[in-house]
Amino acid sequence: MFLAVICLALSSARKSEPEQGELRTRRYVYTGGVADGKQHGFGICRYTNGDVYAGYWNMGYKEGLGRIEYADGRMDFGQWRRGVLKAPRGRRFKVGKRCYGIDAAKYQKNIDWTRLSLKARADGRVVASGKGAEYIQPVLFALIKSTEGVTIKDPYFRRNFEGAKRAGIIRGAYHFLSVNSPVDEQVKFFIENTPLEKGDFPPVLDLEISKRTMQRQHGKVCRMALQWLKAVERHYGVKPIVYTYENYYKEYLRGKGFDDYDFWIARYGAEPSARHWEIWQLTDKGVCTGIRHKVDIDLFRGSYADLKRYIKKKGIN
Repeated sequence: MFLAVICLALSSARKSEPEQGELRTRRYVYTGGVADGKQHGFGICRYTNGDVYAGYWNMGYKEGLGRIEYADGRMDFGQWRRGVLKAPRGRRFKVGKRCYGIDAAKYQKNIDWTRLSLKARADGRVVASGKGAEYIQPVLFALIKSTEGVTIKDPYFRRNFEGAKRAGIIRGAYHFLSVNSPVDEQVKFFIENTPLEKGDFPPVLDLEISKRTMQRQHGKVCRMALQWLKAVERHYGVKPIVYTYENYYKEYLRGKGFDDYDFWIARYGAEPSARHWEIWQLTDKGVCTGIRHKVDIDLFRGSYADLKRYIKKKGIN
């Protein structure tokens, strides 16, 4: 008989009401909702055999929306009932082969990170509107706005950044460059307000300066962006990612000192052709459970296993 070590965050819980806590046995370590000494509510269970389950529980049983990563690299995702998950009839994709994520800021307001899912076709391709799609894909990563210039802190950043981590979602943070503030102050502002940790994406610079400004101050903008990228790289020890639009890259950034950086490219239609793109923002009008407002949907260039290797190689360590 295994000995369970229960560490409840609040000792005054009434019977069967979940509180945040931890359960340890010889088979697993569980962190999340606990009631009467059992997993209850949302939590993450890391088994000693290498499997990891992130999702909902009902008194010790997997129950509700959940994602499991098996030690051999396989994944599955969907609705569980009494510890059992059955693949929907007609589903032709393997979960994790196409690696979808979202990016979020104050416009999405309060996000329920434990209930995220995207509607997909039988082949696994996400349908942005969700209409006519019978299957679901998990949200496997999230890129979250942290700062802009030297005065704007996204009011939902802390909540979103912490929520993504608690839900077991690989996360990252970005800074929106302003031409109206000194770059060194923008670097300091981002660092002071962005607690990146091991396992996070590299920091991201969002380059969306207006075309009118780019035409008038192209050299200045490029110098500022490169200065930010190099200073942030020195601090975090990893090369940042650049976010921009496909045409913006071609018109203003290609051949201007940015070609060795990885790109997160927005292009609403065909797949990006920009050099070194790793993430594709494929829509800004996506529908996602757990979010009441439209949200950007992204696709990593590779599988979920590829994303984890990318984070291990290029992310925060």
